[in-house]
Amino acid sequence: MKAAAPGALWLVGVLSLAGCQHTAPVLAPDTASRLESTPGGFLAGEALGLEDSAVLDRKDFVWTLAFSPDSSRVAYSHLGAREYQLALWTLRPSLARVVDQGINPSEFDVEALAFSRDGSLLASAGWDGTVRLYDAATGALKASLRTEEPLTAVAFHPAGGYLVAGSAQGLLTVLRVGDLGFSSESRPHTDRVSALAFAPDGTLYSGSWDKRIRVFDAREEALRREQARVRFERRGGFAVVGGTLNGKSPVAFALDSRAPAVVLGTQAAAAAGIDTAMLQETVSLPTALGSTLARVARGQHLRLKGLELDGLDVAVCDACLPPGVGGVLGAPFAERVDVAFDDATGEAVLTLKDPVQAKQEAQQGLVLVPRTGFGFEAHVNDVTLDAAGRRLGVAFSEAKAERNRAVYEREKKGLVEPPAEWNAAALVDAGSGQVLRKWTAHRGVVASAGISPDGRSLASGGWDKQLYVWREGLDAPVAERKFGWSVRRVRFSPDGRLVGVAAWTPQKASGNQESDPAAALFSVRYAAPTVER
Repeated sequence: MKAAAPGALWLVGVLSLAGCQHTAPVLAPDTASRLESTPGGFLAGEALGLEDSAVLDRKDFVWTLAFSPDSSRVAYSHLGAREYQLALWTLRPSLARVVDQGINPSEFDVEALAFSRDGSLLASAGWDGTVRLYDAATGALKASLRTEEPLTAVAFHPAGGYLVAGSAQGLLTVLRVGDLGFSSESRPHTDRVSALAFAPDGTLYSGSWDKRIRVFDAREEALRREQARVRFERRGGFAVVGGTLNGKSPVAFALDSRAPAVVLGTQAAAAAGIDTAMLQETVSLPTALGSTLARVARGQHLRLKGLELDGLDVAVCDACLPPGVGGVLGAPFAERVDVAFDDATGEAVLTLKDPVQAKQEAQQGLVLVPRTGFGFEAHVNDVTLDAAGRRLGVAFSEAKAERNRAVYEREKKGLVEPPAEWNAAALVDAGSGQVLRKWTAHRGVVASAGISPDGRSLASGGWDKQLYVWREGLDAPVAERKFGWSVRRVRFSPDGRLVGVAAWTPQKASGNQESDPAAALFSVRYAAPTVER
């Protein structure tokens, strides 16, 4: 079969996975019209099943998938020949691919995508530690920021000014959307952050492999700017930290209070917007071969997470740098900042010696204030919220969702895991953490659980290649589909019309290289759907 051709997906009919046949419309025309004319509207009712709709990819490993808030677009990340790629499609008025472009090298998985609440931006977060912002209409890259830890989850605050990135080491980092500037951070989890979901009122739910879901109030407050905790590593006899000069590219700085200046290499200086050839002043600096004259750029701005230093003079000198770093934070930095090392967390604690040096104007930022937490007997692999923010869809597994040799050998031999109590998809009360209903049909890891906007249905996908759709009050699924390999992500569209699936597919090196569906859309059939908002 060909990949889905452009067509009127919404009102004309449904494009079958088995062939380009049109079936009867899933929605009655008057219901479809009412839904499309209701801003923020979604379908509610008893889900009866799925109709095959469209296959967007049948060649690659697809890792994650996200719908825009108005359900007019879908994006997914997939592993191309040399790099991870971002695919962006429009769903209405017709199905069409907007862009399919590179994100980062193939060794860094991209497991997180999210649209902003107004639908104008698309964020990605990956194992290279980088948050990237794209124009959600065109796919054009607008901004990027490399953080200190591999990233596994991302979500926009509903008000639109901030986003949160979750790391493989349990860290939540809040960034400003406007410039990806640092706002705040906390480390509420002891293992990988598997999911982030904001309720409409700004409540944040974070799921983790530490078997917990944490709940936060997100508040905009005046921020402390006189201290920061930054990751460090010991390299060549120096402690090395990451910082950003002039809001440009990040730089690896060696901390060396013996150096008489703050020093940048020429490459880092150019990335920071410094035109070395135009600098007139010089300073004599020691090197391994004797003194050298380095040109000086005065009045630069240095940021290390939330700690910022203005009016910093920087010398540009490649010969003055230890191997493997882009700069040195020398005596002028040490005169203004105290450094203490927390080896337990691998962080350097940086504190301004004179807090008056912090920027005088009041700086507001979003902080995450812990409200409560829910503990479970299994690892939390995915968390989604219904439209009202009252119910969670949660994917659990008794073993961590880590693909290792034992997993691959079992799959190679065609061995099927027996049912287990906590290899499950569940509906969970968002206020109390009570498990309202749990389904255990999956054999092995349940990787993803997407709750319907009305909170009454749940789509789940797992490493057993299965997609199920469950409905409250029923033991058996109302729909199921089998994929070629592991199902990685399942999501209801915000309007409730579609279920999107991201999956791996057995890859073929010959012919047209097409295999089983890896990014697919299904239309949801309801008994007597109503439109709610």
